[in-house]
Parts: sequence; structure tokens; C-alpha cells
Amino acid sequence: MRRGDAATDRKAHSGGDEEMNDTRYTRRAGRRFGLAAAVGAGMLALAACDGLLDVELPGEMTEEDLFQSQSAGMIVDSAIADFECSYSMMSAIMSGGEDATWKTSGYFTTTTEHQTTRPGGGSCTGNSDVGTNFFQGFQKSRFLAEAAYDHLQEWPDAEVPNRAQLLATSATYVGLFFTWTGETYCEFARAEGPIMTPMQVLQEAEEWYTRALGHMGSGDFSIVSTESLRQLALLGRARARLAMGDHSGAAADASQIEPGFVAYVTRDSSVRGRWNAPYQAFNATRWRTVAGPMWWFGHDEDLMVSAGYYDLTISPDGRQTVNDGVLDPRVPVEFTGEFAQDGVTDQWNQQKYTSLGQDEYLARWAEAQLILAEVEFEQGSPQSTVDRINTLRDVHGLPHFSSTDEREIWSALIEERRREFFMEGGRHYADKLRYGLWFPRGRGWNHKTVRYGLGYCMLMPTDAYELNPNVEPGYEGPDLSDLNYTFQLTIDRPIELGVDWPVPASLDFDYF
Repeated sequence: MRRGDAATDRKAHSGGDEEMNDTRYTRRAGRRFGLAAAVGAGMLALAACDGLLDVELPGEMTEEDLFQSQSAGMIVDSAIADFECSYSMMSAIMSGGEDATWKTSGYFTTTTEHQTTRPGGGSCTGNSDVGTNFFQGFQKSRFLAEAAYDHLQEWPDAEVPNRAQLLATSATYVGLFFTWTGETYCEFARAEGPIMTPMQVLQEAEEWYTRALGHMGSGDFSIVSTESLRQLALLGRARARLAMGDHSGAAADASQIEPGFVAYVTRDSSVRGRWNAPYQAFNATRWRTVAGPMWWFGHDEDLMVSAGYYDLTISPDGRQTVNDGVLDPRVPVEFTGEFAQDGVTDQWNQQKYTSLGQDEYLARWAEAQLILAEVEFEQGSPQSTVDRINTLRDVHGLPHFSSTDEREIWSALIEERRREFFMEGGRHYADKLRYGLWFPRGRGWNHKTVRYGLGYCMLMPTDAYELNPNVEPGYEGPDLSDLNYTFQLTIDRPIELGVDWPVPASLDFDYF
């Protein structure tokens, strides 16, 4: 249905600090996905396995048949392909947990955000518009990358001429898996391993990045996703160290990231598993819509818990505003003038990604600057934090921020991260957990009067618990309905809803 109000005249805005490249890697990446599919044909059960011999492979294939030195590059590329498929799917789905989007598929009385407590167990490559099957793809990626790393240490340079590059690449992608998992899962365990806390998971991530950097020595490698594998490993380690509270270590790594650095999750329009999932979800099938201002209906009617993503602006005095100042190009959205699939929610599309084949951001220089901004704040230099914010503002031609109030600067930093990482791999979802921002956890309801779910940190699929001999029978993860349960990495710097957050705390218009 076509909306007839003045909102139909709103225009999209776009931007970003690095120009996205639709074609830079896609040809090679498309070939890589075909190879990944060939390797993965017998691995559909890997989500619960840590050895190929635990999987019923076709014919008489053995682990030795699969892991041959001449296939080293294909195996590492396959690990990257599985990681990318899950990363893209997760980016679209977990945007709901970021309060960035609403799911609109189904009837208006069904579905809400904050329902995803544990991802589905199916394959990412066959994902549907409403599926959550990213766990298995991430697990397959980890298994392949770890196995490739182990074998590469045994194979001689004469058999694998680019052995050092493949060792560094596989170690980096294992690190990326453990970083995302540590930042967002309540706990994690390998198939037959002990339950690991988020801190232990991130410690493992740090170790893998350190291995990767060791294989690079003083050099660097260009791979399918980035021209600087060294900076990807450094920024990944900085991210993990920040989450662990190692501020000096995070700063040491982040300070080495150069302006213009970017790593991508490569995408192309060939097959479903290679599609840009955010574009598919918002612009193609429109089973999601970008979210506007959000209140905690039924629990605290007057409490705004998210300023939403409509018409985000920067005022002339540098304040983060809504519909009052210069449009913020980091959050490009567009109102279609129509209702979404549910018939009651406005359909706003994201414009950060404009095609099924457009690469997605995995890591970039802006994050390094924001890591440094947070470290400097924690080390007692809030003015340095303000300076970092303005360095990023200069990239986009936005007015400078100015404040000497530490609470205001801290809130502004979180808001800068929220805007900078719009639709980028669940970065704000991880931030919400770490900063202690809003999760309804079964209390209140959304704008469609649908009760919120228990979503908080994520749990592994139930079979990952049931099949693990180290897990007590019947245990399937912590009880997320227990409001006393707190994510381990939440920092001790409370954010007061309605006062410190959301930023801006008041709007000059009402969408409901």
C-alpha cells in the first residue's frame, strides 16, 4: 500500500569513508565459492564435528584424500567462503538485535526482534529470507581453517610455494571466527571440548592473530578480501583485546592501521550463498525494514530505548541529531512510501549496499580510530576521544563535535560507533552487549503489540550441547530469562536509559 503522507518526499542519502567496490574481487570470489561447494559437499554435519572422519563422506573419501598439499589454496579459500556466507547472513539477521531493523514477514501480529537466542542449524548456502542458519557455516569455516593450518605446518614449502601466506590467512580467519563468537555468544564449545567463557574464546582469538602475524614476519600479503592481511590481523586482534579490557594492547594494534585500510566480505550475484544478504533482505524481498524510534511499550511507556535510524543528522554545533542538521552519510536509508509486508510498518530500505553483488565491510580504518578513541577515554584523555571523533567526521565533511562533559563524550562515542557500523557484521550488537545497552529480555512489546523475545547474548544450537560429552545432560545454555544473568564482557561503566542513552535522547517528531 502506498503511503500518502509527507514522509514520501524524504530522500535517500549515501556515503562512507571508503568507496565500496562491486567488482574488485568478485570474479575470483565466484570461482572460489564453486570450489568451496565442492569441498563442502560432504561436510554438512560439521557443525557438531571436529574431525572429517566423524562425518559420513561420500564413497570411500578419507581425510587424507581431502587434505592434500596441492589442494591447500582451495581448502583455505573454502574456509573463507563459508565464513563470508555466514557473515553476510548474520549481518542482515542480527541487525534486529541492534535495534536497527524490524522483521516484517508474516502477519502483523507475529514476529518481533530479540527472538534470536540461538541460530538455526541448517546450511547458510541454502538460506531462506527468514532463516538464521549462520552457525554451521561459521563452524565449517573454523574447522577447515584450523585443519588447513595443521596440515600446512607439515607440508613443505616445495609442495606449497605460498605456504606462509596460507598459514597466515587460515590463522587470521580462525581468529575472526573466535572474535565474533567471543563478542556475541554467552559461551562456546568445540564438539568435544569444554564450555568456554567469552573471555576464553577471545583469548583464543588473540592467539590465532598472533600466529598469523608471526607467519608474516615483517612482510604482508594481499588476499582475496584485502590488500593487507597484516592490518586485518592487527585490527582483529585490537578488537579482541578491547573486548577483553586490554586497552594498551588494543591501542598498540589499532595504531598500526593506516588510513584507507579496508577488508571485505566478498559478494557476487551468482548463487544464493554469494548474495549480499542485507541488500536481499531490505531492497529485494523487503522482509526487513530499517527501524525508527523505539519505545519500551508495556514496560515503560515513556522510555525511548533507541533513536532509530531514520533521518540521522549532525547539527551545526556537532550534536548527533535526528532530522535537524546535515544528513549523516554513514546511515543511508530511504523511505519507499509503502507499508512493509506486514501491512502496518513503514518500509525503509538501507542504501549502504546497492546490489546483490556488492562487497560488505569486514574491517576498516574507521574502527581502529574508534578503538583508539575508547582507549584514550579510559586512560583519562576524553579530549583525545573528541579529536578522534572529529577525525572521522572530517572524512564525511560533518560538523565537529565539542564537549568537556565526560558522560556526554562517552555517550557520543557509542553513538558514533552505532552510526559508523550501520549494517556491518553485527558490530553494534556486540557493542550493546559490551556497553550494557538495552535488551528487553521478554519484557514489554514492540510497535505491533507483539511481546519481545528473550534475545541477549547468543546460545549454541541445542545439538551442540546435546552431542558434547562434556556437557551435563539437559543443559542447553544459561537461562536468558534470568535478569541477573549478565554477559561476561559487559564493562563497568553503566549507561542510564533515558539519560545517557539513546543519543539523541529526544526527538522533534513522532513516527508512532
